[in-house]
Amino acid sequence: VTLSILSICLFFVQFCGCASEDETEQSSSNRPQSQTTAEQVKVKFTESGRLQAILYSNRMEEKDNLTWSWNIDVDFFTDDDTIADGGMKADSGYVLSSGSSRKRQVTVFGNVHLIAPDGTELFADSLRWNPAKQQIESNSKVKVIRGKDVVEGIGFESDPNFMHIRIINVKGKLEQL
Repeated sequence: VTLSILSICLFFVQFCGCASEDETEQSSSNRPQSQTTAEQVKVKFTESGRLQAILYSNRMEEKDNLTWSWNIDVDFFTDDDTIADGGMKADSGYVLSSGSSRKRQVTVFGNVHLIAPDGTELFADSLRWNPAKQQIESNSKVKVIRGKDVVEGIGFESDPNFMHIRIINVKGKLEQL
């Protein structure tokens, strides 16, 4: 489960770091920034030459330190570069840059649905990567399904490996203890 959930979290970390330090320094200058728009976008995220994720988006816009994306669909790869073993969909999202690539906040919202390779599913109205705390968070309604176990609540916090998940205002049904 750790490896499968980790692949989902890698999207947040990698999407946060998709620009180089040089690009970040240029965008933080006092010069006016122009808006960049792209449609039917496909972005591949790799680490040491291995495919980690592919992001598909109908439209992306970048202006200053904010990048918006609509109709987000992400495939995650952990074992094989050809067969996706997890994914995420959301209506839209944005990346807020503030300095280095490690300090970028990523937020996705609107019908957020994550699927891990082990079949675990996470549904939420919104999720965000908090770079200061190095965790995934949500203040919205969330639902986690793993096997026959279903847990719902308002509010969510997790480390990047999903080893320590906290759902606030919990209600649920567990088949096995």
